[in-house]
Amino acid sequence: MGYLALSQALRKVLLRGGVAPRRQVLTLPQGQFLVMPAADREVALCKLVTVEASPREEDGPQRRPSVQAEVWAKRLDTGEVFHLPGEEITKRRTAALSLLAARLLAPRQEGALVLLGPGAQGEAHLEAFAEGLRLTRVFVRGRSRDRLAAFMRKVREIGLPVEEWLGEEVPEEVAFIVTATPSPTPVLPERVPEGAFIAAVGSFRPEMQEVPRALVERAAVYCDTEDALVEAGELQGLSKPVVTLREALLGKRAEGDPVLFKSVGHALFDLAAVRHLLGLD
Repeated sequence: MGYLALSQALRKVLLRGGVAPRRQVLTLPQGQFLVMPAADREVALCKLVTVEASPREEDGPQRRPSVQAEVWAKRLDTGEVFHLPGEEITKRRTAALSLLAARLLAPRQEGALVLLGPGAQGEAHLEAFAEGLRLTRVFVRGRSRDRLAAFMRKVREIGLPVEEWLGEEVPEEVAFIVTATPSPTPVLPERVPEGAFIAAVGSFRPEMQEVPRALVERAAVYCDTEDALVEAGELQGLSKPVVTLREALLGKRAEGDPVLFKSVGHALFDLAAVRHLLGLD
């Protein structure tokens, strides 16, 4: 799935709509089980996600979320049933959605990228932004030295200069920022360059917050769907209006600087990805 093509499939589904109730969340002894159904006139699907606190060697005694997902989809016209890789779909449609938002909302369409969290989502966002935006350089920060080294090799393979971001301030040449961590506390400073676009995709529960409150309050704030208003820690108790991506596609704009796009995921985006995979978009 190319990211630009997938971003256009997402755009079509956001504007056309579908049926997708809020995700159901069941508590597990060490995590959560999420059920995410969606349907339109041609496709019905359900994504099943297990989020568990799995220890990783680089985290030491700290436990961080491990996510496994699968998608079951049915073509309503033919009756065909498909069992699809949920993690791959989630990774690519999330990055494509950030790309759609960046191309629509970013004040600057060329510049450097800062990426926090060089895991699967970080790599997908690198690929998506390199495909659909004019990147000049990449700065990256991560906890795992092995993942950091692998990510930097990937950036060089794409043909971009890359360096580890070690400073406290975001470099002024940065036009795009992606936070893709499960951190419960902010991973960005309160100040970022004027006109920066931030895609915050890591936090997905009210107690998680990658972006500091002072920055959120200054920003023009957008979200993927209205569900983010309940689920995203950055948006809890916010004193300003938040514009959904669908509203933005229809011409509505938020006020402030920088631009913050908060994404927590939604079954409609899985529907768009599956339609794209099946050649229906």
